Amino acid sequence: MISIVALLTVRDADAFDQFERQAALIMKAYGSRIDSAFRPRVTNSEAAQSVDEIHVLKFPDHEAFDRYAGDDKLLALAPLREKAIRESAVYVSATEVDYAELE
Repeated sequence: MISIVALLTVRDADAFDQFERQAALIMKAYGSRIDSAFRPRVTNSEAAQSVDEIHVLKFPDHEAFDRYAGDDKLLALAPLREKAIRESAVYVSATEVDYAELE
């Protein structure tokens, strides 16, 4: 299982809601899910203040994420995504660290 964190700046809230619901359905076909989605209340940096929503996604592996990213149904949503999201930063886990085990 890999984790993906997406920092999203919303351009159009209604389009964002439509896009996210459709993308989540496509994601399920790859054994994946939005593990957590939230709107941040407090930030401690100017860069983070432009983030409207943060998603934590779970995918079985990198290959499943790559297949999702290249899915024809998802690619067809590109105009809706462009209308919905002004800016995004996506971080894909490469190495998992369990700090509890380091004690």
